Amino acid sequence: MKEFIDLDKYGQLYMDKVLFESYFPVIFTCINDNKDIFIGVCCQNNEKGCKWMLGKTDGISMIKMLRDESTIRQLLLECSSGKISVDYVDHRYSIAYHNLDWDEESLYLPKEDSYMYAENGEFEEEIAYFASLDDTMHYNENCYPCMTETYGTIHKGMEPIADALVVFASSMENLTISSEVVSTLKVFGELCVK
Repeated sequence: MKEFIDLDKYGQLYMDKVLFESYFPVIFTCINDNKDIFIGVCCQNNEKGCKWMLGKTDGISMIKMLRDESTIRQLLLECSSGKISVDYVDHRYSIAYHNLDWDEESLYLPKEDSYMYAENGEFEEEIAYFASLDDTMHYNENCYPCMTETYGTIHKGMEPIADALVVFASSMENLTISSEVVSTLKVFGELCVK
């Protein structure tokens, strides 16, 4: 992997997957030594210099973007943290966090209808890759607002486990869980959602 930028907060970022490119990567991901995922968008590359918007995200959010279930803008604004702007001017990098580049009206953010417009099967390899990156499930509260409430409900111990599972399952639309069958259980009931 090629080194991209070294950040005080997150360490060295390495270019990982290029999702769209012209003469240079336009939409790409980076990872750091902790295997954290970052979405990167090149929003300027001209005589004034280069500018990238970077946000720390997760595999599930990346998969939603690759399946055109969310836009690139939504991924940056709603499903990423860090809000990093990287400028490259006169052979020097300048890094800023949560600056005006991230304002809703910023010219640097992708347009509201900026989907990947994937063809059938175009990103299957990348989807499988992002699904396999995390051993555990991570949820961004902004992307999954019901999760905190559901998680609290499950841990109260007041409801039977079946009711808690129904609440949990109904708060999810699509869920990809990488797993391995270690042992099996005898099924004694059936759980249906919707």
